[in-house]
Amino acid sequence: MIRRISAMLLAATSLFGAGVAMAAPAQADVCTPDNVCLWSGGNWTGDKRDDYSSRTNWANITYGGTSLPLYRGDNVVSNVSTIDNWDMDTRVSVFYNSGYAGPCFKVEKYGRVSDMSYITLSSGKNANDVMNSHRFGDWCSGTTYDFAY
Repeated sequence: MIRRISAMLLAATSLFGAGVAMAAPAQADVCTPDNVCLWSGGNWTGDKRDDYSSRTNWANITYGGTSLPLYRGDNVVSNVSTIDNWDMDTRVSVFYNSGYAGPCFKVEKYGRVSDMSYITLSSGKNANDVMNSHRFGDWCSGTTYDFAY
């Protein structure tokens, strides 16, 4: 009996220890389930927008708690650089132009793009700091990504 109780305590302690080792990620890296999160900096840094809806024009929406739009013209440092798709069922299509138009790429279901500077669009342009709209679903013929560097 003592052996069984000791084994149960050891197992419980091991589970508790594993739970502590698998602590939740830092707050900046957390996104609401079924949403897409968009950051102004690479690798989940800078300002963040946690969004449930498709958006036709990033110039008309702002990062959470700021008046800073997600898009202010090509190559502006505060434009979106990181995307985290927390939708388990749907990819997110990301477009160069407003209105879901122009060169594009997709972020995989429950996928991440830690730094858009690693993505080259079909036009030859780099995707970092130039994209302008996103739409949930496979609305884009571009490449699908899921990477974190």
